[in-house]
Amino acid sequence: MSQFKLDPMIIVLFLLIIGMVWMMTKQRKSQREAQNFVDSLEPGQEVMTLAGYVGTIVSIDDHYIVLESVPGGAQTKWVKAAIRKPGAGVPGVPQQAATETAADVEIPDNVAKLIGEDTSIVDKHTDTTEHNKRENDK
Repeated sequence: MSQFKLDPMIIVLFLLIIGMVWMMTKQRKSQREAQNFVDSLEPGQEVMTLAGYVGTIVSIDDHYIVLESVPGGAQTKWVKAAIRKPGAGVPGVPQQAATETAADVEIPDNVAKLIGEDTSIVDKHTDTTEHNKRENDK
């Protein structure tokens, strides 16, 4: 009886081939899903591009999609392949924060107030009332 012996190099080569086939199958599946997503796009849908631009689809043709970031705003033309995923707003930013208006945001006189530092020295040198008096006296 002869014993069957496998060379370790053949085992390694076999495992590499199996890994490559598995990775190619996974990549093909991902490409198919991306293509199905792009084919299912319709005007009025919100999407995000690879560059991070979030907008609503205005029109679609064979190769391009026209997006606008705000209703009635500027429109930009994108290649269909640049559309990455549905845009449910900006990732990581709650919808409440995105709807704040400029009136809701307090803008400090200087940056030191944002980080809680003592601003008395800065305020003394940047007092605008004294500056305005000097300008009016001229």
